[in-house]
Amino acid sequence: MKRSRFLLSLCLICCYQLCVAQNNLNSRGQPYGHWKYDKATYGVIEEGDYKVMSLVEYDSARYEQEEGSNIGKLAVKYKASRADIVTYNFDNDSLSVNDGTWNQYDTATGKLMLSTVYLNGIVLGRKEYGEDGELEKYSYTNYEADSSIYLTYLDKHVFKKEFYPPGSGTNKITQYYPNDRLHISNAEPELNVNFLSKPSVNYVINITADTNVTITNFMANGDINIINKKGQPIDLPLALTKGKAYPVTIQYTPKPARYSFYDTVAIATAGSHFTYKIICSAWSAHIDRNNVTTLQNIKLSKSKDRYLFIKGCGSVTNFSITDDDGRVSNYAAMGGRVTAVDLSEYQPGTYTVDVTMNDCETEGNGINLKIVE
Repeated sequence: MKRSRFLLSLCLICCYQLCVAQNNLNSRGQPYGHWKYDKATYGVIEEGDYKVMSLVEYDSARYEQEEGSNIGKLAVKYKASRADIVTYNFDNDSLSVNDGTWNQYDTATGKLMLSTVYLNGIVLGRKEYGEDGELEKYSYTNYEADSSIYLTYLDKHVFKKEFYPPGSGTNKITQYYPNDRLHISNAEPELNVNFLSKPSVNYVINITADTNVTITNFMANGDINIINKKGQPIDLPLALTKGKAYPVTIQYTPKPARYSFYDTVAIATAGSHFTYKIICSAWSAHIDRNNVTTLQNIKLSKSKDRYLFIKGCGSVTNFSITDDDGRVSNYAAMGGRVTAVDLSEYQPGTYTVDVTMNDCETEGNGINLKIVE
C-alpha cells in the first residue's frame, strides 16, 4: 500500500514538473524546452521544442532583425547549401531556434495538419496533411546536393515532384508520377475556353512508360474526349513500348449548364489497381479580357445555359447587369477567377452588361444580353 502511494506521488510530481517545464523563457527572454501554443484565431494548436544556441556554432552566420520585433533571420551555410533560420530574442551572440519536430493540429478536430522537422533551427522537411489524415504534400531540402524537392500526393501516390537542381536558380523541373510506370508530361493542364468565340480547345500531352504497359481505358466526363494526333478516338487497349512517348490529345468542349472549374481524366492500366489521374483546371467564360471590348450581343437560355460566366482580370473585375427599367445588379470577379451569374434570378428579356477590368485597363460597356426561357 505504501509502495502504491509512493508511485502515485512520484507520478504526480513528474506530471507537475512536465507541466511547469512548458513554455519557459530564460533570463534573456529566450524560449527553450517544450512549448505549446493555442492559436484559436488561426484554428490551430502548435507545439514543439526550442533550443538556445550560440552564434559561433553556425558557419558564416549573417543576422537580420525584424524592425520592432524580437524575431530575426539568420543566414548560414549548411553542408553544400545555405539555410535561413528564424530566431527569437537574439542576445549577446546567443539565440533561440526551433528544434526537433513541430506539429500543428486543427483545434476543432485535433487532427494533425502540418509537421516540420528542424535541426538547430534548420528546416529539414515539412509534411502537410488533409482533413482525412492522408499526406498531401512533403517538401525537403537535400543540403548535400543543394537541391529543394517538393512532392504532392494523390491517392496515396506521389502525383507530382518539383525540384530545383543545383545551380539552377529558378529553373524548376516538374515530373508527374515519378515513382510509377507511366509518366505524363503535364498532369495539370489548364484548359481555356470562351463559350462564344472559342467553344472548344485541344491540349496535347505525352505519355511515356518505364516498362511495356497497356492502357485499358481513358475515363472522363462528357465534356472531354481523348483522341489521337489524327483527331480520332484512341483504339483500346493501347500498348505502350518502354521509353517511347505517345501523344494524347485532351479535347475539351464544356457546356455552361454543367461547367466545373476542375475536370479529371483517369487512366487505367492492365494488371494495376492504381488509376492515373490528369487534373484539368478549366477557365471557361462567356466574357473575358479577349472579347470584352468587341462583344456586342449575347443570347442565353435559362434552361440550357443556366449561367452567365465572366472571367476576371487582375485583382478585381467589377460588372453590372441593368434591366430595361434601370434596375442594376452589381457583381465582382475576384483574383482573375470565373464568376457565375445564375440566370434563374432574371426574367426573360433584354439587359445591358457593363464590365470594368481595372488592373488590365479594359472595359466593355453596353453589351446586350438577351435572356430566353
